[in-house]
Amino acid sequence: MSWKAIAGAGQDTAFRFKRLLFGPQSVRRTQVYGMGIAKSGTRSLGRMFSCNVRAAHEAGVLPLIDKFFDWRSGRISEPEMGQWLRARDRELALEIDSSWLNILILEFLLREFAEARFVLTIRDCYSWLNSTLNHSVRLRNVSPSQRVRARDFVFNRDGFIHAPEERFLQEGGFYTLDGYFSGWAAHNGRVLTRIPPERLLVIRTDQIRQRAYEIADFAGLPRQAICLHRTHEFKTPGKKDLIQQIDRDFLERKVEQYCRPLITRFFPEIKSLDDAKL
Repeated sequence: MSWKAIAGAGQDTAFRFKRLLFGPQSVRRTQVYGMGIAKSGTRSLGRMFSCNVRAAHEAGVLPLIDKFFDWRSGRISEPEMGQWLRARDRELALEIDSSWLNILILEFLLREFAEARFVLTIRDCYSWLNSTLNHSVRLRNVSPSQRVRARDFVFNRDGFIHAPEERFLQEGGFYTLDGYFSGWAAHNGRVLTRIPPERLLVIRTDQIRQRAYEIADFAGLPRQAICLHRTHEFKTPGKKDLIQQIDRDFLERKVEQYCRPLITRFFPEIKSLDDAKL
């Protein structure tokens, strides 16, 4: 073991005792928000650290969703929303807060926590859609109403109508391709345009493991805090290629309509569904 590794391990242990002495609300080394859309590696980001790091995936999201819609509907004011988020932050005292629902409060996070940093895990739209469809099948009828409401909002259930080419999606109770792909593009695009580059690290989902130490460095955490075996924490069991049941030409047209600029930027090797690793 190198001297750097020994020193890092010592610092990590010392911090653990300091936090036990003063309490997690008083002692934090960093404040990082995972911003990827669901099924893009947010769980891995929230679980890839050792127990010495206060990290979580989707912590306290149900009250968060309720508060977001309260603010959006005008039931609470913007200052009240900011005050609630600051209180929530003090209570959770997280160093890594990874959740796709953080997108709902992005502007608040940027304003209320000026020193916070952000990690966007981004997945190509083909494998992301296939994983999302499988996940929806697995959790059908068991999701809390708040989560359903958030998904309906992000994927614009009421804004699009299924086309004949996506009969499979309609009969299966899924959203439209317009909903999925516009949501994917809007989520990633909003993170990329709203967060200053110096506060943002972008990681392809298929590169989380190989760039894990880079994530630790960006967060200001010791590399010893990384658990490499947990960098792909949540694999959907029994995954099927459901995306193949959608009309192929229609699918590719929707990718071109919504996703191509970001696919070209971050996944230049993927020209069509044939190139995606589902």
